Amino acid sequence: MVVRIQEARGLRSSKDPYVVCTFESNEFISKGPKKDETGAGEPQDKNGASAGIAIPMKSRQSSSTSLSELQGTISKKGTTNPKWEHEAVFDVLGEHSEIDVSIYDRSNQECFLGHIRMCPLVNRDQNMADTWYPLKARTSNESVTGEIRLQISFEKTTKKHYGPDDFEVLRLIGRGTFGQVYQVRKKDTNRIYAMKVLSKKVIVQKKEVAHTLGERNILVRTATTDSPFIVGLKFSFQTPTDLYLVTDYMSGGELFWHLQKEGRFQEERAKFYIAELILALEHLHNHDIVYRDLKPENILLDANGHIALCDFGLSKANLSANATTNTFCGTTEYLAPEVLLDEQGYTKMVDFWSLGVLVFEMCCGWSPFYADDTQQMYKNIAFGKVRFPRDALSLEGRNFVKGLLNRNPRHRLGATHDAKELKSHPFFADIDWNQLLHKNVIPPFKPTLSSETDTSNFDPEFTNAPMSQSLNARALAMAGGNMASTPLSPGMQANFRGFTFVDESSMDDHFLGRDELARMDEDVEDSEDAWDDNQDRRNKDGRGYDDRRGSRMSGIEYKRDDESGIFGNDGMDM
Repeated sequence: MVVRIQEARGLRSSKDPYVVCTFESNEFISKGPKKDETGAGEPQDKNGASAGIAIPMKSRQSSSTSLSELQGTISKKGTTNPKWEHEAVFDVLGEHSEIDVSIYDRSNQECFLGHIRMCPLVNRDQNMADTWYPLKARTSNESVTGEIRLQISFEKTTKKHYGPDDFEVLRLIGRGTFGQVYQVRKKDTNRIYAMKVLSKKVIVQKKEVAHTLGERNILVRTATTDSPFIVGLKFSFQTPTDLYLVTDYMSGGELFWHLQKEGRFQEERAKFYIAELILALEHLHNHDIVYRDLKPENILLDANGHIALCDFGLSKANLSANATTNTFCGTTEYLAPEVLLDEQGYTKMVDFWSLGVLVFEMCCGWSPFYADDTQQMYKNIAFGKVRFPRDALSLEGRNFVKGLLNRNPRHRLGATHDAKELKSHPFFADIDWNQLLHKNVIPPFKPTLSSETDTSNFDPEFTNAPMSQSLNARALAMAGGNMASTPLSPGMQANFRGFTFVDESSMDDHFLGRDELARMDEDVEDSEDAWDDNQDRRNKDGRGYDDRRGSRMSGIEYKRDDESGIFGNDGMDM
């Protein structure tokens, strides 16, 4: 689908208006308007009404603006009729997907100027549709004027298998035990994606075949069911040496990065992220998937400030409501006590324990059970007490955390009716869940972005790394030995049969049959049973999260012999 963003008219006066165009979770971010088309001499809208100056929303947090940037924007003349003439080409998955086009003022703290959301109904055998669309507000409290002109057309492409040569690697944005994550550009459409490159040999050596195939299968399943808060898989393919997962690129970066920069979030901002996460977990649980690795590194932000859950390498499919599993996996400080102690296994309730840890961390600035020593952290999780800071979390927020951090999973918030219990908690009394599901609730924070290739919201440790080395040089080095010189045997290669996935034009034409997908899931389950349950997955992603905390303190007071409960002073310091 080709979208030409031509111009707008009748906007509120703005100095640097730009467009964020989202289609099927993939983003295009424009630059500012053409310099020779300021529209400064046209201060009125098309109806002759005076256009007010755009004022940023009071509730929105934004990155600070330097003096030089401020002086540069002040020197610009305001415009009400910007012209962009930008073109974005999107890979089309479904037949009835929506496109969202939002306009912001880059010079005025990302002030919102209006948006349109619609399903392109262009007949794919006809010519381009050239239409003016009236801009709308996101809520009744916003004042929006004007309209935007879009040209939309569809071009049919030949179905094909994709490979590494179809993508241009732009920049490293993440690194793990088994490979790296890159920002890439798809050569035929110029669309920006994230590409996860995994070394087959490292996966085989570390006995991670089951979890790797499981991640791919779960991404395929979630792609078919279209969850708005789960990162979308677009393509997967393989070479004799590597596996490739191509997903949506979320330009807002990891929530971890933002939390590290700000220390902690205001409660309303944290509540927004937690509410969207609840919808993501509800979607997974309703499809019998337990996530098992909820943490800030695995939560991404899109260009508008909404979250997307990523990295399903530890997730498990086909786990029904009360079914249990025994694999010891996760990230240490987010592990539920039943993972450590219960020999009978654990249920999907482990995700809600991790959510409780995450709420505490977002609002208080540290993890409630963290300790430098892993064994001490296990003890903290199993027996320690949580102390809330005096200035963090409301009464409803503390009660919500207490409900999630109940050490008895049968009594944990969500144990009876899963996510419905969490959604009905008083902490979320002001949340309209239907509006939230459709992304009609205004995010409290919008990332500052200069273009669709902007990587400023990712860790410079990765983005500043030289690109001269081969894609999996680090992963192969971690495996040790001369693995690169010895090809995988046909038997080893057979483990990765069925990995390839091309998600183009019509999804249904490319999905595995249900029987085949179920068979692959059974193979994953059989392999997982043989996996080393005693392996500590503390740093699965290889990012040294615990080591990067700096001076972040522990909020735990360890008292193993005190049976009064997990929360000191009834969980509150007033």
